[in-house]
Amino acid sequence: MRTLLRSRLLLPLALVGALGCGDDEPQTPESLTVNLPVVARVGSESFACGQTYTNVGTTKTTYEPMDFRVYVHDVRLVTRGGQEVPVTLTEDGTWQHSGVVLLDFANKDGLCTQGTEGMNASIKGTVPAGDYTGLRFTLGVPENLNHGDPTTLGAPMGDMGLHWSWQSGFLFTRIEGRTQGLPQHVMHLGSTACAPPPEGQTQGTAGCANNNRPEMTLDGFDVTKNKVVMDLGALFAGSNLDVNTANTAAGCMSSPTDADCGPFFERLGLAFGSQAANPAAQSFIRAE
Repeated sequence: MRTLLRSRLLLPLALVGALGCGDDEPQTPESLTVNLPVVARVGSESFACGQTYTNVGTTKTTYEPMDFRVYVHDVRLVTRGGQEVPVTLTEDGTWQHSGVVLLDFANKDGLCTQGTEGMNASIKGTVPAGDYTGLRFTLGVPENLNHGDPTTLGAPMGDMGLHWSWQSGFLFTRIEGRTQGLPQHVMHLGSTACAPPPEGQTQGTAGCANNNRPEMTLDGFDVTKNKVVMDLGALFAGSNLDVNTANTAAGCMSSPTDADCGPFFERLGLAFGSQAANPAAQSFIRAE
């Protein structure tokens, strides 16, 4: 009787062990939470509304910020073996939604009267645990959202101050300031030369000749200690911010006929007119 009882107890335990240790059982990879800091600077100085910066651009002008907001999407980490792994962004209802992040470095201090007092200086999400040595992302709003209705897309794409029109879409960057020579200098990056909507549609576009979404590649990026730097000093280094080409926007609004855009596009690695795209010349964004 004792032997029979012992057998009845051991049999279920043996079955549990066999089922739990099977080699073919799928394993869920451990998740890694990432919080990538993004800092804004003007050269060696931290960016802040209400501050005045000197020695900016080719004329070494002064620069007083009025706005500094940037959209990014398609955030990926890169393994040591070169594999890109998408970051699943945390949906927070304010700064991150549908794979898009709004980085907002402007509050209501000084001349910064656009947007909100709130600021966002990080990219948050999760990836499978791994050995990551690089970071990649795209500046701007993705094409599948860029020509949508901002009143229905939700934050952070609901701010009409970051939207041109249904045809052109969103401002990928809204960077504005006052210099010694100009009461307002702007750097608005976005898609241009966008065709009307396809036949049968009243909104959207049949495509843009100039998508203007630079790809950022930051090699040697350690997610545990590095940060992303967006440097207006580097972006402005080849530009005269005190004068403006006649009959064009006060700075650059991405028009392919505005000569003032050329140096900015070069530092974003983008093509402009006869100037070929050169990602290696991108100097606005770097890792530290």
